[in-house]
Amino acid sequence: VQHALLKIVEGNVINVPKEPGRKNPRGDFIQIDTTNILFISGGAFAGMERIINKRMDAASIGFGAKMKKNVEDFKVQGKYFDNAIPKDLVQFGMIPEFVGRFPVIVSTKGLTEKTLIDILTEPRNSLVKQYTFQFAMNGIRFHATECALKEIAAMAFARGSGARGLRSITENILMETMFVVPSVENTHTVYLDSAAVRGERKPILLKHPDMTAEKFEKLLNEGTTIEDVEGAELVQFDELNIDDDFSEAA
Repeated sequence: VQHALLKIVEGNVINVPKEPGRKNPRGDFIQIDTTNILFISGGAFAGMERIINKRMDAASIGFGAKMKKNVEDFKVQGKYFDNAIPKDLVQFGMIPEFVGRFPVIVSTKGLTEKTLIDILTEPRNSLVKQYTFQFAMNGIRFHATECALKEIAAMAFARGSGARGLRSITENILMETMFVVPSVENTHTVYLDSAAVRGERKPILLKHPDMTAEKFEKLLNEGTTIEDVEGAELVQFDELNIDDDFSEAA
């Protein structure tokens, strides 16, 4: 793969298939001259921080010895990647000819919990907006508290899965709710807080017409229990009824 990429980066006339895929290997090709194209390559390079660590902080003893660093810490990894040189990339497994075609090496910083929260909420097609739209298709509002978002971001950060791990976490939390809510009458809001994210209980359904998510959150902060709030109940996943529905459909 690297040799094929090297041919493109060096500046040649490359034959590119007109239609992607392997179903038509003898299809038409388009010739593209890559001489005046700026190439920017990127990757995760997982494990390269250990290579840089061995080069910069070699084991030693005595008064001038350097303390051992935790290479699993994303801040430490960021500092190591800032000091990456072509030699480290070659030792990582890149061929020297390919590395030599990229004169500038730049590293990016690891995602923080605050950044993960922004990814959950800020983009046009963020996860929170996707779930808000999906629940709205059934006329139901979705409300996730700030504590819930922080808890989801903390879980993704602890797992080291980055932004990709946010979807799996939210799907595990809301999977049952998305199946149950359309069949529960008078439900107008799904309320997700940090306790539901941690798995201590299920998300909460609000049914009373005068009970908004903001009012319910204020009552919880004042010490009111869920049982004392009229029209508030936990999501209940009745497996027996689902099995009966499947048997009747069969």
